[in-house]
Amino acid sequence: MKLNRTLGLLLVATATVGAGAAVAAAGTTSSATAATTTTAPAPDGRHWHRHGGMLVGMMLRATRQLNLTADQQASIRSILSSAREQHKAAAASSTVDFTALANPGDPNYASALQSAKAAAAARFQSEVDLQAQIYNVLTPDQQKKLPQVLADMKSKAEQRRAAWLQQHQAGSSSASGSN
Repeated sequence: MKLNRTLGLLLVATATVGAGAAVAAAGTTSSATAATTTTAPAPDGRHWHRHGGMLVGMMLRATRQLNLTADQQASIRSILSSAREQHKAAAASSTVDFTALANPGDPNYASALQSAKAAAAARFQSEVDLQAQIYNVLTPDQQKKLPQVLADMKSKAEQRRAAWLQQHQAGSSSASGSN
């Protein structure tokens, strides 16, 4: 299922880059090219990350196990809402040229790469700041419990990963043995 989704996303990305290259090759106006350089939601209208990146998502999953009060939950919702608005504003002003970034031979490739690196660094910094804001909502007792909750989450993820590997390695060895 995940492989199908990944392949679908890869096909959409390839088609988008191909369409952008066709537009650029046709010599269309700069407004058409600018439209292909901004970040956009997924083709079905949803965003890829519902709660920010991996750091914030993990923090939010952990807070579910910390018995937050209604005030804490409301405070976190408010923090996420304002962060979402800031992210929308940053995405709207994004200057990453994905068409140039997809083609290492493009003369604008180096500047597009630098722009993409700067945007990634800014996104990571905003994620770290958001995580710190959420952490500050927790009580001292909840902050003390957080490392154990995260360790438990990590342990469970490693167990799931090991079970998955065992299942898929057993499936691949039986498939190769039948050849």
